[in-house]
Amino acid sequence: MIKPTITCREATELTLQAEDRSLPLTERLAVKLHHRLCSNCRRFARQVALMRQASARWRQYSEE
Repeated sequence: MIKPTITCREATELTLQAEDRSLPLTERLAVKLHHRLCSNCRRFARQVALMRQASARWRQYSEE
């Protein structure tokens, strides 16, 4: 069952866990709902995505 709202701490933990594993539907929905309500967590998720892209580019660059 999906919780009506999750805390910022929970949203942050799930955002980071999503880097390593596929989140179940209930957790994905909880994070999406939280991001619609919380601009700080939305910004954090964008920063995590940016760091993931930068790391991938760095690995590609360093392998050349």
